[in-house]
Amino acid sequence: MAKGRGIRLRGLGFRLMILMGAALLPLAILSYVQTLAAESVAESRARAAILGETLLAASPQIDLLMQATGTVQTLASTLPQVAGDVDACTPFARGAAGAAGGYFSSGAFPPREGNIEWTPADEAYDMAGSPWLAEMLADPELRLTVNRNGPISGTSILNLSAPVFGPDQRLIGFASVSMAHSAIAARSGVPRPGGDAPLVLLTFDDEGEGLTSSVGMDAAPQKVPVSRPLAGFVGLSGSSFIDTAVSGQRRAFAVVPLSPGKLYLLGSWPADRLEEGGLAAGLPSLTFPLLMWASSLLVAWLAAESQVLRHVRALRDSITAFAGGNRRVPRLDNDAAALEIREAGDAYEQMTEAILHNEAQLENTIHQKEVLLRELHHRVKNNLQLIASILNMQLRGTTSPETQAAMKSVQERVVGLATIHRELYQTSGLADIRADELLPRISRHILRIGSAPERRLALDLDIEDIRLTPDQAVPLALFLTEGVTNALKHIWQADEAGARIAVQFERLPEGMALLTLRNTVLESARSEDLALDSLSDGFGIKLLSAFALQLDGEMTRRRVGRDFVLRLSFPLQALHQGEHRVAPSPQED
Repeated sequence: MAKGRGIRLRGLGFRLMILMGAALLPLAILSYVQTLAAESVAESRARAAILGETLLAASPQIDLLMQATGTVQTLASTLPQVAGDVDACTPFARGAAGAAGGYFSSGAFPPREGNIEWTPADEAYDMAGSPWLAEMLADPELRLTVNRNGPISGTSILNLSAPVFGPDQRLIGFASVSMAHSAIAARSGVPRPGGDAPLVLLTFDDEGEGLTSSVGMDAAPQKVPVSRPLAGFVGLSGSSFIDTAVSGQRRAFAVVPLSPGKLYLLGSWPADRLEEGGLAAGLPSLTFPLLMWASSLLVAWLAAESQVLRHVRALRDSITAFAGGNRRVPRLDNDAAALEIREAGDAYEQMTEAILHNEAQLENTIHQKEVLLRELHHRVKNNLQLIASILNMQLRGTTSPETQAAMKSVQERVVGLATIHRELYQTSGLADIRADELLPRISRHILRIGSAPERRLALDLDIEDIRLTPDQAVPLALFLTEGVTNALKHIWQADEAGARIAVQFERLPEGMALLTLRNTVLESARSEDLALDSLSDGFGIKLLSAFALQLDGEMTRRRVGRDFVLRLSFPLQALHQGEHRVAPSPQED
């Protein structure tokens, strides 16, 4: 399975995917950069939108502050006209504050000495030494002050004060208007669920302390961001962000300065008001570029698959099958393929047709050669049999025992050669010869010629299926013929029956083969007839040695008990080296 994965990773389809992915990667990077830019613009717009909506929701409170500022400035410009009567200044300021629609809790004219008639009961109140008066005297200007414990109402108030100058431009006091934070909260646009206004509006001072809340001061601490204290927004311009509230809810917050450095407004919105703008989108910014890159890669792969890969695979499968020996070549369906692939497919079909035609011609040539070679073996066999017949005729006309013995020996060898050519003619192959077909036939034929009715011999065969080249089959067959013939001669020297001949041919390690010829030696045989040097008349030993030399083999002879053993070991020749001769023939010796 690992091999299959390795092939797929080295395949054309995988390489095309890698190249197309690399080619499309710059587009993905460009898309990612554009997505980041678009998200940045969307985030900026969302922040600006939520700040604007928060300002719009806080507009009643801002209007009230503007109205209070106008009232204070009006008092500061009017009070110098009645400054001659100090006791009339505070009632005048209080009356002006009461005419503002009930949003101002009080109005007053604290002189620079600090003694005023402040309360409705005209109780005297001495402000001398107060921090407020010290700040106003040190820097007389329009000032907004947050007082969590108003001296009159005892509640949290917002005070606006402005310096009052007399006709000689001398500071004579201050015009002061106070507003309860509850009145400011009453002017807020408290939203309804599902509306466009923020769900919570919270005001806080420069120390981060909450002053008013549209959901009540008791619930206000649960609505502020958990990780960003309110004091951290003091001194900053408007901002918006996503955070988790103390209650655990995800909220969008916007902070707007009502009076920079003094009073701030916190608006809390549903979190999706900013998340929809891309600030906290549900998916990473890289998701869309990756999807676009993957879809482009898929489209490119499908195009390559339809136009190239499937046609290349069909051509590959056909070539592989043809190279594996399958000669049933189907027609390639390349009609819809590109021109180059169609041309390659047409060239392949022409090549296969040429190869099939050449193979057919080659098979016909081989068949003709086989017929001619079989005919050659047949005619050689007939000629050798004719020679044997002529020798037999000469043998009958000869009276000398020595001449008859010599001619008989020659006749037997000629018959043996004829037998070999007959078996080569009848064997199943010509380029390679099966030993289990050739050697048993030769052994039986020689034994049949040398046997007689009163002297029957037993033949044991153990021949492995070993393929031999003709250059090795012929000398091996001649060696076996000479060995069996010599064994028959020695067996007939005995007077006892029960003789046996065994032929074994086996494959040895390292490309070697071993032929073993074993024949029994009867008890009545003389010991001098069994000497290795008297195996035959001497000429047979020369022939056996010549055949062994031709096979580049090694011959051994010895007696083992009642048996005489002849062995020949030689290296097997590769079938493609069938015409290579390693030693001269016995006739050349």
